[in-house]
Amino acid sequence: MGKTIGGIVATAIVLYVFSFIFWGVATVPYQSLQPVQDSVGAQAALAEHFSAVGTYMIPGSPADSENAEAIAAQFESGPVAMVHITSEGRPQYDTSIMITGFVLNLLIVAALASLFKVAGASEFRDFARLSLVAAVLAVILVDGGDMIWWQEPVSWAIWPAIYNLLAIILAGHILGLFMKESSPRASEL
Repeated sequence: MGKTIGGIVATAIVLYVFSFIFWGVATVPYQSLQPVQDSVGAQAALAEHFSAVGTYMIPGSPADSENAEAIAAQFESGPVAMVHITSEGRPQYDTSIMITGFVLNLLIVAALASLFKVAGASEFRDFARLSLVAAVLAVILVDGGDMIWWQEPVSWAIWPAIYNLLAIILAGHILGLFMKESSPRASEL
């Protein structure tokens, strides 16, 4: 059990470093973002129209039955957007996000370790296969769902999908090194 817990912590650290490289050092994912012509004006408009923290759908929620016809017409005429407003301001590199990101990595790796235990994985190839299947399922459900249901442009959504796929596979392989059963020594045979 101690080896597994050590493996979870070590894997979470490696995953954290991988995240930093993928999202912090590499600039390629951000090249898919569209430039904002007037950031200050856009921020002012966001503050004016979206006063509370939350997620907004423009032209409105399909659940708004009182204005259903107007919303349907606005959807057809466009533009359509989903806006996430997270705060009135924060540091660009927020320490609390870094800390909670590491905790998230710990939870992901612990869940992966649980999957390995439940599946009875014992050899390295078991961990490699299970992490691949888990990664593909997660990417199809989460990232594929975002592209389909929430209409995230593929040019952006592909980057979280690539990250999620690689992160889960990487975590599974590293965790597998800790969790695999040791081969019996010659003296034990």
